[in-house]
Amino acid sequence: MLRYLAHGARDLALTPIDVTTRFNWEFYANLKGGLRPTEATIETSPFIFRPTIWVFPPERPHGWVSHQSIDRLVLHFSSVPDVIREACAERGSLSAELEPADVEMLQALGRSLEPHYRSPSPTSLLLFDRALIDLSLIFLRGRDFTSTLPLETVAVERVERAIEWYLSHLHERPTLEALADVVHVSTAHLRRQFQLVYSQSPHFVLTHLRLEKAAELLATTGETLDVVARRSGFNSASDLCRVFRRRFKAYPNEWRTHVAGSEKPADQIERLIARVDPQTAAMTEQRKKLKAAGASRRRGYVGSSRTHFE
Repeated sequence: MLRYLAHGARDLALTPIDVTTRFNWEFYANLKGGLRPTEATIETSPFIFRPTIWVFPPERPHGWVSHQSIDRLVLHFSSVPDVIREACAERGSLSAELEPADVEMLQALGRSLEPHYRSPSPTSLLLFDRALIDLSLIFLRGRDFTSTLPLETVAVERVERAIEWYLSHLHERPTLEALADVVHVSTAHLRRQFQLVYSQSPHFVLTHLRLEKAAELLATTGETLDVVARRSGFNSASDLCRVFRRRFKAYPNEWRTHVAGSEKPADQIERLIARVDPQTAAMTEQRKKLKAAGASRRRGYVGSSRTHFE
């Protein structure tokens, strides 16, 4: 999803952009003039006068300063294709020189997207997605992808990335559509990948994660059920009680008072999981194994790939 768009002339010599993180992925194309990124941990680099495009992930602090006025295109996206994300994880950021045809294309892209950014229409999302693909392909041009990532590993990593984001946004009660947007796939494809990884639907897995969070809060805090429900992604305390009772065969306060006893919080949660049906317990154990296996395969893939990003 396109979150920000700016294009045209700007003089960053007079008003440079301070080094800071962004909320989204930033694509910054310098179409004419001298520009360089600034980073707190990197020595000052020379200005780059050839047309160049960069992409920075949200967590990478950076700024911009120009020699004089430049012609630029700036786009922020909430997510990027996996191949761009993985390359940035390895390199920190990416850059690519632009051909004359690229400059013309990007100038036209800024003009064509602006009305859709200002006032989105039913076709705007498709145009935003196409723009993201076109930008990503510039970075992948001429790369040698002789080593491919197994589909199982792709599924594990995508699902785990969706889960990590979900757990950090539980209080917002995110939808499956929001998760799919984060990992840049359709909801139907994400459902299939949950089924491939866990042999369960996203609803089953995500409900289990909310219950695990609720159990953790019950074991480690004295928060009321209303607060526990809100922090673990449930609509209300009654919603939490209903789902908790159906899955764990005990009401939250009953478990907190009588089941937890004097055990350590980690042991309490493990015992709670052991009390549920075997299907849920098996899924929990599988998640631990898949995360470890996926990380191991990823390390092997990165080490053997001949793809390099400069």
